[in-house]
Amino acid sequence: MSNEQPLPTLSSPLSPWHPTLILTAIGFLTRITMPKWVGFSPQDVAHSTRWFSLVGVIVGIVLALFLWLLTPLFGQAIAAVLTLIVGWRLTGAFHEDGLADLCDGFGGSWQRQRKLDIMKDSQIGTYGVLAVVGSVILKLLVLTQLPINLAVMGLICSHAGARACVGCVPAYLSYARVDQPSKTPQSQLPPSKAVLATLIGIACLPLFLLPFTVSIIVCFSWLSSCYFMLRLMKQHIQGYTGDTLGATEQVVEIMTLLTLVLINNIGVYSHV
Repeated sequence: MSNEQPLPTLSSPLSPWHPTLILTAIGFLTRITMPKWVGFSPQDVAHSTRWFSLVGVIVGIVLALFLWLLTPLFGQAIAAVLTLIVGWRLTGAFHEDGLADLCDGFGGSWQRQRKLDIMKDSQIGTYGVLAVVGSVILKLLVLTQLPINLAVMGLICSHAGARACVGCVPAYLSYARVDQPSKTPQSQLPPSKAVLATLIGIACLPLFLLPFTVSIIVCFSWLSSCYFMLRLMKQHIQGYTGDTLGATEQVVEIMTLLTLVLINNIGVYSHV
């Protein structure tokens, strides 16, 4: 399975801060059909990365609404399962695919080029299966264990922070497949300081709905899990690919949810 999909060129490139690029970002990261006039040239998609955390907020709100509305009808456990299914349908399991490929590649060889080749293979291996199954189980357990109010906020914050980290990775690492044409738009246009500020600023907006101490701890979980992924990518392939960006989203998302469980269990979070 490959997380790097060909990008259709439907229009001439837009200016970097054109508002239509928000729709480009939504269309790139989800399976929501966009109008034909929305641009999807490689340059447009590269510029749209500044709105990735906004897409995360939108996806998180949609899933949070499903969890909130379904819990009184089916109970929180079944509602959590249905919410994950909605999430896969909404995003096309875009990032789960990257997690599986990263685990297959990094776990399947000692050689850098062989790791890259394995990640590009369309077949999934044992490491990939275990990684996806493990991530699904963790998310289900977390969404079931957390109080519903905190689970709802966790969905919004985890999706926002995870996609912000995805947008930030190309600022610190170069694209790993130097000998092949890139299908990952960020490789053509590393994010500027203004882009990074936009990504981080939007991702932090949902945190204002949480107690200040909780927000600080969640931010620390974002930083630490993103740093871990950067070190992992640098160690194994000396750069990033589309698959490793997808895996980064999943790791940051899961670590955010686990952090909220820890916060709740030790009594830091005050129910309001």
